[in-house]
Amino acid sequence: MQRLINEDVLLSLAVVLLAGVSPNIFPIAQAGLAPMSVLAVRLLLPSIVLIATVFALANVRGHRRLATHMLLGAAAGVIATAGLEVVRAASFRLGGMPGDLPRLLGVLLTDRFMLGPSTLSDALGYTYHFWNGACFGLIFAVLFGRKPLIWTAAYGELVGLGFLASPAVKAMGVGFMALQMPAMIVTVLAAHLVFGLVLGLLLRRWLHDGWLLAPGA
Repeated sequence: MQRLINEDVLLSLAVVLLAGVSPNIFPIAQAGLAPMSVLAVRLLLPSIVLIATVFALANVRGHRRLATHMLLGAAAGVIATAGLEVVRAASFRLGGMPGDLPRLLGVLLTDRFMLGPSTLSDALGYTYHFWNGACFGLIFAVLFGRKPLIWTAAYGELVGLGFLASPAVKAMGVGFMALQMPAMIVTVLAAHLVFGLVLGLLLRRWLHDGWLLAPGA
């Protein structure tokens, strides 16, 4: 039993670290450390494979609760990202964002920044965007599980603040924390609040307990 508990902890920590790879690729690339297309091959794809491996291993080794939190956390993150997109896309069309972020992600992933977006780059950009949402959902579900909405709302806002403070935002030409474009600050925080609330509602509906850092329900 103790061996299984130790494996649970190790696998949980491993998957949280692996899920953190994807959201950091864009800021790392915008900081000028490496092209995003290179980071996608060297870091993003291996992290996806390893997350799938941990999920399979958790099922094979009898860590069903961990596997459940991984799967439902990722699914909730994808749906919550759709909620985030409603706010982001509406603000972009009203001039509240300096660019269409998923399309920008796509041209960076395919190294088409000078050529402009294509159907493939758009598809990859949106896929990456929603995968990031899945990763954030997975991270919360594995670390905390089923918690009150205030937890996930705060989590969403922390993710939004982290994005605003990242090199990615400064590279968009709106200054540190987007201080030169207040509408973007409002958009990011509002969109991530929606993300957190939708994530929390779904996890409270789908999960029945806490997990690694908050074992109580």
